[in-house]
Amino acid sequence: MRLITSLFAVALAIGAVVAPGIVPVISHASVHAADDAKAVLTFAPSSNGLLAPGQDLVITGTIFNPSAKSIVAGSASIRLNRSAVRSRAELSSWLAPASTSSDDALGTEVLTTTTPEVPAGRTVPMQFTVPAASINFGAQAAAWGARTLAVRVTSVGSEVGQARSSIVWNPGTGVQSTRLALVMPLTVPQGSDGLIPRDLLAVYTADGGLLARQLDAIFDQPDIAIAIDPRILASIRILGDSAPPTAKTWLRRLESVSNDTFALSYADSDLAAASQAKAPRILAPTSFPIDTTLFPGSPTTLPSDQASPTPSPGPTGGSGGTTVTPLPDLASLQSFGYTLPAVAWPASGSVVEGDLASFETGGLTTTILSSGNVGYGDLTYTPSSAALVGKHPALVSDDALSAYLNAAVEASTPALWAKAISELSSAIAVISLERPAATRTLLAAFDRSRSGSDARLVQTLAALATLPWATAASLSEADAAFGSGSAVLPTAATVTARPEPAGRISAVSALLAAETTANSFSSVLTDPTRITGERRLTLLALLSNSWTGVETWATATQKYLVKSNRYVTKSVTIARSSATVFTSRNSPLPITVTNELPWPVTVYVSVRSPSNIITIDKDRVELVVEAQSQAKTTVPVTSNANGPVTLTVSLSSATNVQITTPTTIDVDVQAGWETAFTAVVAVFVFGVFGFGIYRTVAKRRKSKRVRDAPEPNGNGADPGPSTS
Repeated sequence: MRLITSLFAVALAIGAVVAPGIVPVISHASVHAADDAKAVLTFAPSSNGLLAPGQDLVITGTIFNPSAKSIVAGSASIRLNRSAVRSRAELSSWLAPASTSSDDALGTEVLTTTTPEVPAGRTVPMQFTVPAASINFGAQAAAWGARTLAVRVTSVGSEVGQARSSIVWNPGTGVQSTRLALVMPLTVPQGSDGLIPRDLLAVYTADGGLLARQLDAIFDQPDIAIAIDPRILASIRILGDSAPPTAKTWLRRLESVSNDTFALSYADSDLAAASQAKAPRILAPTSFPIDTTLFPGSPTTLPSDQASPTPSPGPTGGSGGTTVTPLPDLASLQSFGYTLPAVAWPASGSVVEGDLASFETGGLTTTILSSGNVGYGDLTYTPSSAALVGKHPALVSDDALSAYLNAAVEASTPALWAKAISELSSAIAVISLERPAATRTLLAAFDRSRSGSDARLVQTLAALATLPWATAASLSEADAAFGSGSAVLPTAATVTARPEPAGRISAVSALLAAETTANSFSSVLTDPTRITGERRLTLLALLSNSWTGVETWATATQKYLVKSNRYVTKSVTIARSSATVFTSRNSPLPITVTNELPWPVTVYVSVRSPSNIITIDKDRVELVVEAQSQAKTTVPVTSNANGPVTLTVSLSSATNVQITTPTTIDVDVQAGWETAFTAVVAVFVFGVFGFGIYRTVAKRRKSKRVRDAPEPNGNGADPGPSTS
């Protein structure tokens, strides 16, 4: 289908014109349709919908036959309404009726011509020319303004279909032009990375890349305010000299624009959803993971004796010169010379009244609201965009003008683009005719859902510049109505509540809770920003408005919840241990802690005893566990009686935040064995020593008796004194 659509666009671009008997036919790849499927007609005036006296009305378009039967050659009736459209409601109901029928009154017929056969499953481009002489507005010829236009096609006596459009009749009388400011988001497609990867930056900023095309189209266009996603700025700057050359060139060019600029929330995160999910403040980055090696010569990467060099503006001369590149910080990575520094731009139709106070508390004093989110009471005309909603300044973007603008920018075929431009042209004309002498400044916004491939953006902006009843205005000029001394006062308005879906708010609340839990856990690190910074950047990326309508958002948010929960429950844990037996009164309890994180942690081990069998001698024992390793410590305890005890062991951080789930250790206390064993050993030792002493004493006594006994003679009698 895309191939055929592209071929069709080429055919129209080279001026394919259908005359009776000459029918260019473009086939769709495949059609599986019912016989009674209705034809689709798309027709619009050329010249951006502008028609002046003496000018032929040229109408181009297509008929697509989705049915399984050919549409027999028939006729087309071109009809114009002679009276000018008087209200926006009238124009809207004409362009988008609830239903159509062959009985609809479509205006005065100004041309009837033949149409060719349209084969089944095919699209046939056509062009009709209404001669200037056939266009007769009668008494209304001098009345400037929009006129309704219709093309009705019949075949074999039945209506094939009708296409409705409009023109702006410009007899030269004219009215006061309407000033129109535009605002465009400068963003990238959805992703779960808090920083845009280097390879994507290279693609986006290269010639023909998404960001390059966007900037090329709006560069130095005074009527287009650029809403810049700070994530783009930070993603380029954090790479230092290693950033893609195209990205650095693109950033320098962005910094030189003369357009009005203001900051989106980081990653264009959903401001209203965060507010309605009760975020305590406007979400913003808390830190960035800066790689100091990407900034050679910075103070933190120089040798210790050069830790505080004097910065120089560029390379120093001489052989020993050093260029110092200061490390970026939270502020410098996101800094920009915004012309409007305090603007909030929530998603279209997403705000409730309480959100405005939340934005203002966060320092965003002016909010861009869509007109469907605002009420003006009994006002019967379209006011300027500046409004006071209660006490809150707001710039209101016009939903209808924005829709026509985006339809033109995103049109896939020339016929669809011509239709959207003519509708935009007529809508502005009707607004101008509401108060012909009044000067008003309106605002239209480019859709955040834009793919970024807007090939017709430049074409659309050029067409707008040709409309005599539309004058370019800047967002600063619209915002000036809130300044003192302004000649135009803001219109009083109220919020028409458009809360975000309950399911989305529930999901965002879960993300916020998960971040809070992970942040508490991060206190085990010497540098908690390793977790808090990454969790916040990823959260902001997931809350990006670019995820709206993307089915994989639920999967991406689930991954965030799982990772946050894993930090808390599984990254730092108490190793399981077998039952322990205490056989003494004072025995240290061994505890092993496992750290799966890539950074060292400091935890405090606490043990709780449910009974007096064991008392804990120290409430908290500090333990440092290196990255991806285990460490052991002991907790001193005292055994007071024998028996089994189940102790509860928990971990906490320096700020007393509980880490992981507490675990239990079974202990069997048998401290009585210590006394009995000591007594047995004492008796044994006493017996050994006593027996030794006894033997020593007995031996000495026996030896003494032997020495003191008389020596006996041969017959056993005393021999007496000897004689010579």
